[in-house]
Amino acid sequence: MKNNINEELKRREAAATAVQNDSEEMALDSTQRVKVLSPGRLVAKRFIRNKLAVIGTVILVIMFAFAFLGPLVYPYGQTEKFYKFDDLNVKYGIASERTEYVALTVDKELKVPASLKNMVNSYIKEMVAANQSTFTVEKDGADYQLSKLNDNTYKLDLTDRRKVASYSTTIAYGTYNKASKTLTGAPEELSADVLAAFDTAIAAKQSEVQVGGATYVLTAQNKLSYAVQKVTDKQNGVFSYPETAMDEAFEAEVRARLDGGTFTMNGVTYEVIAGDTVSVMVDNGRKTALVFSKYVFDMFDTTATLSDDFKVQALLAENGTFTVDGTTYTITENEKAPVITNGETPVAELSTFVVRRYNGEDSLSIEFKETAAATVATLMANNERNGSFTFELPKINEDGEYETDENGNLTMVDTTITVERSNDSYVLSCMQKTFLIDIYGAPSAQHVFGTDSDGYDVLARMMFGGRVSLMVGFVVVILETILGVIMGGIAGYFGGWVDTLIMRLVDIFNCIPSMPILIILGAFFDAMKMTPYVRLIWMMAVLGILGWSGVARLVRGQILSLREQEFMVATEACGLSVSKRIFRHLVPNVMPQLIVTATAGLGGVIITESTLSFLGLGVKHPLATWGTMINSATASSETMIKYTYIWIPVGLLICLTVIAFNFVGDGLRDAFDPKMKR
Repeated sequence: MKNNINEELKRREAAATAVQNDSEEMALDSTQRVKVLSPGRLVAKRFIRNKLAVIGTVILVIMFAFAFLGPLVYPYGQTEKFYKFDDLNVKYGIASERTEYVALTVDKELKVPASLKNMVNSYIKEMVAANQSTFTVEKDGADYQLSKLNDNTYKLDLTDRRKVASYSTTIAYGTYNKASKTLTGAPEELSADVLAAFDTAIAAKQSEVQVGGATYVLTAQNKLSYAVQKVTDKQNGVFSYPETAMDEAFEAEVRARLDGGTFTMNGVTYEVIAGDTVSVMVDNGRKTALVFSKYVFDMFDTTATLSDDFKVQALLAENGTFTVDGTTYTITENEKAPVITNGETPVAELSTFVVRRYNGEDSLSIEFKETAAATVATLMANNERNGSFTFELPKINEDGEYETDENGNLTMVDTTITVERSNDSYVLSCMQKTFLIDIYGAPSAQHVFGTDSDGYDVLARMMFGGRVSLMVGFVVVILETILGVIMGGIAGYFGGWVDTLIMRLVDIFNCIPSMPILIILGAFFDAMKMTPYVRLIWMMAVLGILGWSGVARLVRGQILSLREQEFMVATEACGLSVSKRIFRHLVPNVMPQLIVTATAGLGGVIITESTLSFLGLGVKHPLATWGTMINSATASSETMIKYTYIWIPVGLLICLTVIAFNFVGDGLRDAFDPKMKR
């Protein structure tokens, strides 16, 4: 039975293949030879033969794994701060001698002018210079007497003279408007002659007007309005009372003494003071309004506080005793300073030195304050700026916690306190275990590349920074390629005025000074206070828009040479649309050149991003990029030299990545070049 023609052909092909396998050379029409010479495999083999391209590919694979897979397994984040306990010379406290007298209010109802209160320290200096125990000053019609209680305490007394009534012979008579020539608010309607007299007085700048047997007083309120008061005779004036109104008998006594005098009613003596407005005063005697002292109340119990009333009573205490809230306290003089006690329990010590923690808290022990004050006093007496003393302070362990003994009591250790003068104060410093941000930490097992100026792990930020830098490179190149392919494809296919228009647009973009534009945009982003991620998106968009012109020129040139070939004539004959002709047939033939250009351009974009971030124009802190990491270690030449372990590894990453992209780009260019040797 004869074989089917298909089977016969298969048999002959198998026989030919067997013969071919036995021979040393393959025929030119061999299918195996055709497979070996396929374009894809040929490009791959050419690329693999290029050792630099292979090295670049390996480096890029490592970089991508480092940037995108590393953070998944590395335990630290890019903004995770690290802290440490370390011995540090900390500012423990501050001490100063109180040289000014501080006021405490004794009677809130007695008002003392602020100007007088501010002058008290000057008055005291005059009293000390003149060896006076009292000083009297008159202000605003009141008598004030400053009295010395001791070298550090003075009290301010005033005569409690209060105004209880006023008597005026002028009556409010409304408001006159010179523009409308009307008087409003008057108890009666005035004639036109009176109003005309007002105008005449205003024009002559006179305040008093006599017309129609009456006297009026004009007081300007603004350019058009004047307050009008009518002057009556002495006996027909009007009383006004700041507080409680008096009866008719009181007013009759005042009218009888309008020229001045005194009278007594219900056991109270009143003084009538004559004037344009008669004042009726009452004298309630001399009272203490304020007490001024240089004393500081240092508590034996640092958790307790004292009220202002307690301090006032202590400063005004007679015979060394005073009572507050039913409790009697005693002031005892000793060698150091007066001490206030409640029975046998000491409450507070009066000192002229202010000793506080450096942050202002009043929580230091009384013993520490006494020692510090004595040291500062000695330095001041010897006119010295620096000194020291030793005092027991709680011991802090390596974990920054206070050590305690088996009974739970704090373990105390002798500590040297240095005292240094700063302006009018003395700063108290000592070495203590302090909880600090671990800035510029040296490389260690925990932090392979150490920590940066913010206490962040450098290796973690290198990983996350690589993500951003690589992402910026790819996004910008993709955006440039898309814009360039669209504009270049349209220009190359249509030609004519479309080509001319697009190429002139390309020329414009080539002439744009990119760096000044980026600097301006960086300042604008700073003013808008954009978040780091929004700023990153805008930066990628701007770099992509500014960089598409080169891709457009490349695509246009390639399409101009391809559009006249036979396969394009075939697409036109088949009736394909313009978009399909460009993007399905022309652009794919340009892809090898696009891949080479994009790969070579990735390194340049990464360099640009790193430069912008280094200059502070790109991605902002705390988002990590390789550029910002280098910037953080270049605050000064000393920093760059001392902390090379921060910026040198980052710089090497940038160099390796850019070189690797260049190697890959060169390898692809050679692999796609048909003129290369096979």
